[in-house]
Amino acid sequence: MHKGSTGRPAAAGPARRSFARDGAATILVTAATMGLGLLTGILVARNLGPDGRGALAAILTTTQLLGWLFGMGCGKAVTYALSRDPSVGGRLLTSWALMLTPVAAAAIGAGLLLLPTLLAAQPAETLELARLYLPMIALALLSELMLGLLLGDQDFRAFNALNFLQPAGVAAAYVALWAAGHFTVETAVAAQAAMSTLVLVAATVLLIRRHGIGRPDLALGRRTAWYALRTHGDVVGGVVTQRLDLLIIPAYLPAAQVGLYALATSLSWLIVSLSGALATVVMPAAARRGRSGRVLVLNSLQATFAVGGLLAGGLFVFADIAIRLVYGPAFADSVLPLRLLLPGAVLYAAASILLNGLYAENRPFTATLAHLLGMAVTLAGLLLFLRDGGLVAAALVSSVAYTLVFVTAAALYRRATGLPWRVFLPDPAVLAAMPRRLLNKPPPAAATPAGPSGE
Repeated sequence: MHKGSTGRPAAAGPARRSFARDGAATILVTAATMGLGLLTGILVARNLGPDGRGALAAILTTTQLLGWLFGMGCGKAVTYALSRDPSVGGRLLTSWALMLTPVAAAAIGAGLLLLPTLLAAQPAETLELARLYLPMIALALLSELMLGLLLGDQDFRAFNALNFLQPAGVAAAYVALWAAGHFTVETAVAAQAAMSTLVLVAATVLLIRRHGIGRPDLALGRRTAWYALRTHGDVVGGVVTQRLDLLIIPAYLPAAQVGLYALATSLSWLIVSLSGALATVVMPAAARRGRSGRVLVLNSLQATFAVGGLLAGGLFVFADIAIRLVYGPAFADSVLPLRLLLPGAVLYAAASILLNGLYAENRPFTATLAHLLGMAVTLAGLLLFLRDGGLVAAALVSSVAYTLVFVTAAALYRRATGLPWRVFLPDPAVLAAMPRRLLNKPPPAAATPAGPSGE
């Protein structure tokens, strides 16, 4: 049995649970989290209006994006390493905590320089509040590390619990602030910071108890950093594809327009969050299983299509009624951008399954190519059409970019595994009819990794 640095077994219990049970639990937690997100969104919309919602979205999104951009792909790297070798948890924790310290300082410095440009169309008080919130980048980087280690442990129960704790605490704080008559953009930001800190502390304590504090390992750090750097292009490309619209819009459009679009993107992203919930656990589970994990990836892809299509269809039909009833007539102009975003959202959720399948195949740089294409289309499209086309142009550009990410991800996964196209069809009977030897066969020679380091 593998042991952590303290000599204790490294999370053998969670690793033995079936993927179906873990996946179902992840979807349920994601659904509950979505419900909390809707609650907080309603509180923000009803009490702060489009201007307040836009200011809050600009502050939180800017800091979140900088954290992702400077994260170096550490979450994926430690998840893969710990999935393959459960004995290295303590050394991974210490080595990466040290490596992320200067990265966090650089991210905060970059944020201070970029905020005046990124929030150029926002009032001075929004810019000042965003500056005060910037140190949360350091916590975001460390949280990515800790949650990545929990996934590598196959401890999906703790991972889901902590991911639920964050929005649950924020929702409770928002309700308390609203009841006390103190619900403002400033107090909402403070609530977000407090809950992020609590989640990080809880995850750190759990991991230290499990693995101990290992000695920094230069060789392990260098090896996992190489994997991380090959994933970082995918992380950066994914962040840009997903959130570049919200990052650029505050520089061109007033806060009310930002608030309308933020509502449309948050609702469309519910489709990605729920229908793509399996993507979170696909990579560690498939990596632990080796080539037989391909069956898991393809089954998850088909489930994602089914769930996503059902949710998006319902939201498309009832978008107008739901937004007016829940958020109020002031947000009616969010309906069209939302409907334009929905098809791309379903395909993007499906792409996330395939990209995590590439991570499990030790092909992180291959996964990067799909998001680089999406990033290029998003950036070019927004720069060309945002000023004249407004919210509709932003939604169209984003939906097209999501679609291209899926098409590219499917082609890359097929090439990396050598599987026929028919196994990608949303029909369980097709996959069930495939011989096990075909699903477990090595990839074509051209796509075979050159060695243990992968691509």
